Amino acid sequence: MSKLTEVDPYQEFIRELFHSDDEELSRLQAEAKSEGLPSISIGPEQGKFLQLLVQLTGAKKALEIGVLGGYSGAWIARALPEGGKLIGLELEQKHADFACKQWQRMGLADKIEVRVGPALDTLPDLVDEAPFDLVFIDADKNNYPAYLDFSLKYSRPGTVIVGDNVSMGGSLVDPDRQDSDWVQGMRKFASALSQNGRLASTVVPYSDGLAMAVVK
Repeated sequence: MSKLTEVDPYQEFIRELFHSDDEELSRLQAEAKSEGLPSISIGPEQGKFLQLLVQLTGAKKALEIGVLGGYSGAWIARALPEGGKLIGLELEQKHADFACKQWQRMGLADKIEVRVGPALDTLPDLVDEAPFDLVFIDADKNNYPAYLDFSLKYSRPGTVIVGDNVSMGGSLVDPDRQDSDWVQGMRKFASALSQNGRLASTVVPYSDGLAMAVVK
């Protein structure tokens, strides 16, 4: 299910030492593949990074924009403390149903709530849930700037905002891809992260780029 299945020997060595999926996560990925979910999830390196962010920040309330099969959500929810909560926004009912089934199997269902529909429609309903301690954005790239605006609205000083695919396979600097709505959306997102005075931001060079910002 992950798009990050091809790694070089060094990356494989590091993955085996630090980031290998356990049996439950491997089963989730295998069943996602067998049920035809898109092979576009994050890899175990990014999953472990999200886990560490939750633990380092002491996050208790997290928001994920783009659930897919629940792989990244599982990493986040596992790291949340007792009483912690992850709200996931997912466009496709099929994906949400699959993720909820997997989380139930993994004993994580009591920590996660999924809301189905276009994220720009469901995000305004989260005002009473705010502020969030961690926000992970991994959905349609053309709407990343709007997702960032909501993330800032629903944040507090110290909130961590993470966005996947900031490299988009090199498309952001490919002159032949600049007409893409997704490329333009991601370029605006990256610019906003770097220029917004409320944020301290960087890009972690995992495959396809993982942008991270901390709200001041």
